[in-house]
Amino acid sequence: MKKIRLILYQKPLGIPITRSDIKEMELFAPHFVCFPEYFFVNRRLGNHGQSLHNQQLQIKRIRLLSEELNCTIIGGTMPELADDVMYNTTFVFSKGKELGFYRKKNLFFAEVGKITPGNDLKVFEADGVRFGVLICADVFHDESFFFMKENKAELIFSPTFSLIKKEETVEEKYKRDNDIYVRGAKLSSAIIVKVCGVRDEYKDFLQARSLIASPGGIIYRVSPEQEHTPMIIKKEIDLP
Repeated sequence: MKKIRLILYQKPLGIPITRSDIKEMELFAPHFVCFPEYFFVNRRLGNHGQSLHNQQLQIKRIRLLSEELNCTIIGGTMPELADDVMYNTTFVFSKGKELGFYRKKNLFFAEVGKITPGNDLKVFEADGVRFGVLICADVFHDESFFFMKENKAELIFSPTFSLIKKEETVEEKYKRDNDIYVRGAKLSSAIIVKVCGVRDEYKDFLQARSLIASPGGIIYRVSPEQEHTPMIIKKEIDLP
């Protein structure tokens, strides 16, 4: 058994990471910190807008944070300018060094025509742990989980942009957790860490339903009362 300390940074999108937040995370000494989908954005440019200057600045933020916390950062996502198109990309840094990036393969309807889908799923390694990244709608495709199993991922981080479903009951929410994330954990034989952004004046239609799922069930999930609460979620889990 490996004990792994995780931080799920459930906060509004595009905000600065305060010194007090950094100190709180540092005291926990995490191995991994994951941010929500579209967290590293410039609010003026929006989720689907980017400049090369801002892109370089956001990547630098992730690198410096991984160095300061001495851990691996799964940098939520950001719009990435490359190849004359725009991708929705997760950059991964470990202790100041870039491990690589993953470009979202399966787009949300609002991204179509603005974001170009990526081509390849990927697995990374840090602190002796193999892990992958699946961004939001990637989890709706079984081949995503089969790839993770074939490539021996132990953890799957899933930065997510989760919309409020106004008429959805708690029972329906929990069923969806099981149908998507517990099922995905079984298919991949991995633990899934889903991290969501919190609604505020920038994006007021979000619900933050962050969770950790294993093949055996839900390890942790945000309670319905906390779906609009900014939180630094700190959890220690066992990897087989």
